[in-house]
Amino acid sequence: MDSFAGIEAFAAVVERSSFTAAAAALQTAKSSVSETVRALEDRMGVRLLERTTRRVRPTEAGAAFYRHCRRLLDELASARSEAQAAQKQPAGRLRIGAPDAFAERYVVPGLGTFLARYPTIDVELVEAAAAADLVEHGLDLAIRIVEKPEPRLVVRRIATQRIIIVASPGYLAAAGTPGKPRDVQHHRLVGFTPLAWRDTWRIGKETIAVQPRVLTNNTESVRAAALAGLGLAAVPEWLVADALVAGQLTRVFADHETPSGGIYAVYPTNRLLASRVRLFVDHLARDLRQRGLPR
Repeated sequence: MDSFAGIEAFAAVVERSSFTAAAAALQTAKSSVSETVRALEDRMGVRLLERTTRRVRPTEAGAAFYRHCRRLLDELASARSEAQAAQKQPAGRLRIGAPDAFAERYVVPGLGTFLARYPTIDVELVEAAAAADLVEHGLDLAIRIVEKPEPRLVVRRIATQRIIIVASPGYLAAAGTPGKPRDVQHHRLVGFTPLAWRDTWRIGKETIAVQPRVLTNNTESVRAAALAGLGLAAVPEWLVADALVAGQLTRVFADHETPSGGIYAVYPTNRLLASRVRLFVDHLARDLRQRGLPR
């Protein structure tokens, strides 16, 4: 068996935790899969799988090797699909990393249109508050919301975001509405730990050191804390746009400039940009504009 057959067999075993299930998926004999994986381990000089009577799982080296194998197999599947003359539409699995709350509000609602237009593309969302490493997590692209993207990445700006200060009407009725930027130091504050805004708020020309009473690394919790009247919160405008319209939250310091940044589609520099990636980014950029996010 060649190296690629070994990689394919190894990945199938890892994903199913079973030589029997892997053999069924590959439509071959269990003994063939076992021999192929052992030959791969012998060529590499590394033990890739822990085998017991109850289960099969990757070793630490095997887990690291699997991540690279999965990306290779996905790229090959995409290349096969796009190279076939009879295949007129882009195909394959598209792995997208996105901030959790942003994915829920702005990525998922438009997926139906995209999937209907491209029925041979599958989408996997990897959602987290923190930015994931694209290569390590095998992502085709990621959505990053930052003031300045990392220079090592290929980026396309698809929308703009602002940080704004909000509070519930109930909180403002009880604590008063701050008039000057430094008044925030006399209020209860809610902060988001992944951002510099957790301890430094920039309002107009003022840069203010703050000590939030409530800190969280979850965007939905920042929103929930503001809605619950726990204090002034510095939040992305897109996160609370609906609550502002509904009157559930009130923006303060609306006449002061606050930092803005970009919403970017980013790609690892060392990977071929598949057509399905370009098509999705084009779709998302259009959809964000239709949903009211400025370019």
